[in-house]
Amino acid sequence: MDKDDAERRRLNRSRNRYHSALVLAWTPAVQHFETEITELLAANEMAPPGARLGLLIDGPPTVGKSTLVKMIGRQFEQDLREDFPERFAPERLGAYVPVVYISLTDQVTPKQISIAIARYLNVPTSGTKDTIDDRVLTALTACGTQLIIFDDLHFLDCSLKEGRASNDHIKFLANHAPCTIIGTGVDLEDSPLLSEGGPTGPVKRNARVKAPASGPRTQTAGRFSRQELSAFALDSKRSIVEWVGVISSLEKALALYRHEEKSLTRQHWRYLHERTNGSIAGLHALIRRSAVRAVQQGTEAITREVMDSIVLSYAHEREYAKVTDLKSRMVARNAGKQNKQRPAADGSA
Repeated sequence: MDKDDAERRRLNRSRNRYHSALVLAWTPAVQHFETEITELLAANEMAPPGARLGLLIDGPPTVGKSTLVKMIGRQFEQDLREDFPERFAPERLGAYVPVVYISLTDQVTPKQISIAIARYLNVPTSGTKDTIDDRVLTALTACGTQLIIFDDLHFLDCSLKEGRASNDHIKFLANHAPCTIIGTGVDLEDSPLLSEGGPTGPVKRNARVKAPASGPRTQTAGRFSRQELSAFALDSKRSIVEWVGVISSLEKALALYRHEEKSLTRQHWRYLHERTNGSIAGLHALIRRSAVRAVQQGTEAITREVMDSIVLSYAHEREYAKVTDLKSRMVARNAGKQNKQRPAADGSA
């Protein structure tokens, strides 16, 4: 019995690991941005320094921007592995790095950006900023890096000196690194990233300052296109079909013994949208956690009860509370109307 229990724990642990890396849905939005980025990579391949085009992906939190660029970067490298396996030979480990991914942090400095890239490429990080910059540019060329992804560009707070300097550093890399640069962030259209300079007067630390709409545009605005990524909205037949398709791709990948086939796709697609506010990140989180809980509790199926027991992020739970509150008020209003229309028990109007 002890041996059987140990084997069951090992099996469940393996399934939990599998569900934690559940297949990511290749949504129409991902396909669109993959095409955009692939075209940019091709257009920039032999372009001279300073003339390479870039892309900024703008959108609210939790819509899946980070997930999207990671998926595309991973697919780009996997395609290269198939087309040029010799570049990834064991003896060349670390010598060829086609994709660099950097997640920016709050109040990041130019030197910290260069150090992050240096660590990714496994080059020394000691010395002055200029020294590290030289090493980074040399390494990017030597490693054949074609794509640099900067995630969370909204952390470049250009109301602060460090933010303006880091903003300029991104432009420096765009001018001199032989790579295509892709950035993601929140409210990038209103960010000084796309306008010259920051505020002129004293500004409270961490204050959010919007650049004037009529202000001069930066080199970033001249070289980078900006496109939006939004949450799924069930406002058309096409959008509903796309949302259901995302759920279906995730549901097919589940490793649960008693899960009813297509139950999420057919019965709970609207609930899943309400629960996650159409967020791909929220949908993945809810299904992954529900799958793990179904294994741990032995239900071996994702049901409405299991999903209701999962507590998602504060933002998702707050939005879902608004939906449930609205539904409750509508039910109460309809019940009130029916009571008014129903004849009294004594027959009086």
